[in-house]
Amino acid sequence: MALFDVLPTFDLVLESILPYWRFLLLASIPFSVIYLYWRTARPRDVDIRLFSHFPQPEVADPKRGHWPWLEKIGGEGDPRRAFDEMLYEQCEKMGFPPVLLVDMRPVEKFLLLLIFDNEVAEQVTRPSKQFSTSMPKHPSIQTLAPLVGARSLVTTDGDEWKGLRKRILPGFQPSHLLTLVSPILDKTETFIDLMTQKASSGESFRLEDYTTNLVFDIIGLVTFNMDLNAQVEGHQSDVLLTYRALSQAFNKRPFGAKWWKIYFTKNEREIRRLDARLDTILKQEIKRQHEALLSGSSDLASRSVATLSLHDIPVLTPSILQQTSDTLRGFLFAGHDTTSILLQWLFYELHIHPSASATLAEELTSVFGPNPHPSSVISQLRGPNAHTLLSSLPFTDALIKETLRLHPPGTTARVAPMGSNTTLTLPNGDVLRIDGMCVSPRARIWLRLEILGAFSIL
Repeated sequence: MALFDVLPTFDLVLESILPYWRFLLLASIPFSVIYLYWRTARPRDVDIRLFSHFPQPEVADPKRGHWPWLEKIGGEGDPRRAFDEMLYEQCEKMGFPPVLLVDMRPVEKFLLLLIFDNEVAEQVTRPSKQFSTSMPKHPSIQTLAPLVGARSLVTTDGDEWKGLRKRILPGFQPSHLLTLVSPILDKTETFIDLMTQKASSGESFRLEDYTTNLVFDIIGLVTFNMDLNAQVEGHQSDVLLTYRALSQAFNKRPFGAKWWKIYFTKNEREIRRLDARLDTILKQEIKRQHEALLSGSSDLASRSVATLSLHDIPVLTPSILQQTSDTLRGFLFAGHDTTSILLQWLFYELHIHPSASATLAEELTSVFGPNPHPSSVISQLRGPNAHTLLSSLPFTDALIKETLRLHPPGTTARVAPMGSNTTLTLPNGDVLRIDGMCVSPRARIWLRLEILGAFSIL
């Protein structure tokens, strides 16, 4: 018997599968989605040699990019030091290049351009003819959404960012913040009492824990009129406990992990649960304050950032409610960490610069009088002359700004869309095209090089 005699004809095969065409069509959908994702979302092959004119720390490894260099600098000193400290050390060795290209592949699918020069950084962070607000934020920022909110000032761009900023701006006007001096002082008194107890005991402790709790308390009052009780052990609010648990779970995420590999893990399920719980708590508080606003209530809630941002909102739509919830979450994250770091560095700098401490003491004595006890200062700041007193502290203000200059606690990540033909001009006149790169100004380095500040002079 010939082979062709036992094989079905094409017509017979087609006739046999036609009744199942719907099933076959449905079955092809997931395969098509996977194929399209593989083609569009997977890391694209980029020849790093095309960027040889960019300053780079060393020749990139063909398979691991600059990760061998990152691992090396991480092991050269105290492993607890911040990434910017490592970068400063390396930039000093390289003569402080204005920018540095780092190949983050294969762990991340982008090239990272670090900026160390003030004028170059301003080309990224200021509005331009090309970008009305500033260069768009890099999509990687959205990975922080559980902590900062998917639609907060940290993550939004363009018109949405401008509209949101306009809504919350009244809550940060100096005249408005002066109305909150008294509750802020209440929390500061608690902090002073705790520091006094620690100083009397002679034991070593982590200042970070106490400054962070202080800032959490103040942020809770200023942004959404909620007493988080962060400094009172055993009495912390649900917002604080939920946020801290969420932060701890988020920090357990493996660096550079793909979402489809970790989505169903126990830790990711915990992140989603805590994320939803925090969102629910914040929305309940926003609804309560909005109702109080519409009813004409004049308690402290009417002076919170959350309520002030809703002054011209007659109807709390789901979109506005979500945006406000995310914004409050953004304040919790970005506000507590940055201000806590500022306080820690400020105390440290005053400790190692006794002449600056002496000058600060002279200014405080001239404004608040010879009684050095905190209660004397606090009682005066609770009075009607708080604005005048706070406006009479130029050296105190200079120390805060100098600490921020030496130890800026944050950065940003931006990206110029592919095909936008976006360029940066370096101080020597070289022009670099940066389409598709993750661009990150590292403020600590380029600010440190600008001028000698208060601590340096003293």
